[in-house]
Amino acid sequence: MTGETHGATQSSEQLDLRTLIEKIPALVLCTLPDGSVEFVNRAWQEYTGCSLQQLSGWVWQTTIHPDDVAQFIDEWTVALATGKPFQSEARIRRSDGQYHWFLIRKALAVAPTHRSESSLRTLIACEDINERKEAEAKLQESEILLQAFFENSPNLIFVKDRQSRYLYANKEFKKAFHVTDEIKGKTDDELFSAEQAAAFQAVDRHVLEAGLPTKFEDVALDEDGQHTRIVQKFPLFNAEGEIYAIGGVLTDITERKQEESARRYSEERYRLVVETASDAVISIDESSVILFANPATSRIFRYDPTELIGKPLTLLMPEFLRKLHENGFRHYLATGQRHINWQGTELTALRKNGQEFPVEVSFGELTRDGHKVFTGFIRDISERKQAEDKVRASERTLRQLTETIPQMLWSAEADGAIDYCNQRVLDYTGLPAEQVHGAGWMKTVHEDDIEKMAQAWTVAVSTGEPFQYEFRCLRAAEQAYRWCISSALPLRDQKCRIIKWFGTVIDLHDWKEAQQALQMTQAELARVSRLTTMGELAASIAHEVNQPLTAVTNNSSACLRLLANRNLEPEVLRRALEEIVADGTRASAVIARIRAFIKKTPAEKNKLDINEVIQEVLALAGRELLKNRVLLECQLTKAIPLVLADRVQLQQVLLNLTMNGIEAMTAVTNRPRLLWVQSRIDESGDVLVAVRDSGTGLGLEADRVFTPFFTTKANGMGMGLSISRSLVENHGGRLWATPNSPHGAVFSLTLPGAGGSAS
Repeated sequence: MTGETHGATQSSEQLDLRTLIEKIPALVLCTLPDGSVEFVNRAWQEYTGCSLQQLSGWVWQTTIHPDDVAQFIDEWTVALATGKPFQSEARIRRSDGQYHWFLIRKALAVAPTHRSESSLRTLIACEDINERKEAEAKLQESEILLQAFFENSPNLIFVKDRQSRYLYANKEFKKAFHVTDEIKGKTDDELFSAEQAAAFQAVDRHVLEAGLPTKFEDVALDEDGQHTRIVQKFPLFNAEGEIYAIGGVLTDITERKQEESARRYSEERYRLVVETASDAVISIDESSVILFANPATSRIFRYDPTELIGKPLTLLMPEFLRKLHENGFRHYLATGQRHINWQGTELTALRKNGQEFPVEVSFGELTRDGHKVFTGFIRDISERKQAEDKVRASERTLRQLTETIPQMLWSAEADGAIDYCNQRVLDYTGLPAEQVHGAGWMKTVHEDDIEKMAQAWTVAVSTGEPFQYEFRCLRAAEQAYRWCISSALPLRDQKCRIIKWFGTVIDLHDWKEAQQALQMTQAELARVSRLTTMGELAASIAHEVNQPLTAVTNNSSACLRLLANRNLEPEVLRRALEEIVADGTRASAVIARIRAFIKKTPAEKNKLDINEVIQEVLALAGRELLKNRVLLECQLTKAIPLVLADRVQLQQVLLNLTMNGIEAMTAVTNRPRLLWVQSRIDESGDVLVAVRDSGTGLGLEADRVFTPFFTTKANGMGMGLSISRSLVENHGGRLWATPNSPHGAVFSLTLPGAGGSAS
């Protein structure tokens, strides 16, 4: 074959292949074994808008979408290398720049040559599947939405096949029935109790047999309690109209059931309240026509409730209120403005027999289906009004009583503000009533007492404790301050809350002056008692003073003899003089104690060591103890609190008790005469001093020993113990007597500690 013949033959072969490709309606291109384009048909060129020259080589692959080209090239390369069939999906760019999905397939084409060899060509056909892909995308989107709907639905959703095997169940279903693993393929027998499973399967069979939906209410006891659910089951049909599955939706209505139950309970309770209420309950419509009346209406208005239904509300009003109600009601419906207060308004009502009586009315409004309904509670307050009249009459009587009582009276609010005082207060202070109210009464209080009295009143008001305070008040008649005492007690309600204070003011100026005079008399009497005691101790005192004076005389005589004999040894003379000084000091101390004891001075309280006072008293009574052969035993607590007392008055009390003890033992001859003095701290923390003797005892006169002018002594005045008790009580203490065992008596006194202790 010549070259011309070969070229003609090859050209003819290519022409036949191209003719074949052009006749294919799909987009087709022909590639060489290396994958480069040899020829593309017109359909490809028209779709892409590119000529053969523009698509030559491997450029044709640029028409594939950038997101798809990498995968396509990988699959295409593998297909070329292995010679296996090739099929892929990719988006190819259209001439307007839009991409469409195509199914791309590879096929082999063999063309003979002049040497009887084969020249391999690869044909690539592209089928437009864009509509199918869009349909698949929409379907997928729909499935995703449906899946999301099922999975996020608050209802329990499931699908079963005809054999009651689960094909699907959403997460709420799994959560409700505690299914943690894969549910597909399982049956009710595997998930529920035998009783529940049998019930569910019976309903499934009914749906399959009837081919109709069914709906029922199911109550089941779950782990978290009882649940009520509405179960809906329905058949699912395929394209041929055959049932291939059962769908189910379970709606948990437990909360709704509970709410319905609560609402029914509330309605029943409201009905019960209304039916049993002691007040009349009446409902009217927008025309003021009565819709409802409870049984109490019969008792209050004397109408049977059935008589009032459909009647105007004005039937229950006296004539003078009817027009007022009608006009006010119309005005409210038109403007929403009320002509009276709807809560607790006092009005006049009319009974069936024509009797008018007072009532308290409260109304409420409810809108339902666009219409207003008004319900009122009407209370008969006849008894309350009568009680109020009685209270007002009682208040008038009480006011008259307070104005006629010869006493200054006042009252205050719960916060302490004065709101009333009687005429006696006004006459005393000379202030008008409006100036006394509030805190104006403080104008009459002495400036030195105002602050402390205001503090005391504030404390009483805040704590609720009874109030009492002594102060100086200006009396208008003399324009002079006089001592008064004000007292007040709170009045409380049933809940123990203070609602009022009631108080009095008493002028005690004359009494205070009498008390001062009495105290002066008592002080003088106490001094007389001390002088009497000194008189009784005269012999002992003379002995106490005589001893050191005798020693002074003897030592002085000795010094004179030494001087006369001219025997003046310095050491002897020094010792004699020292003894003279010591004895003189001792005599001076005895006289100083006596002078202090009998000196007429005002009482002065200081912090004292009770043990020191006891030692001083025992020193004064020492001679009497020796003369009467009395054994003294002291038991004094060292670390004892100091007491706030007048030293002389305390000495007088202890000396009186000591001398009484000595005198009580003068007749004792058959046993030791023992005087025992003790100081200690008692159970309450006070300082206690006890003087115990072994004398004849108190006998039947124990209760009378502190009575003024009572005495068991032949020459006694009967005032010693009475004065002693008065002095102790003035120091805030107590003095009493008890029998001593086996003989004698014990006189004990206590004094409050003043802080600090004796060293």
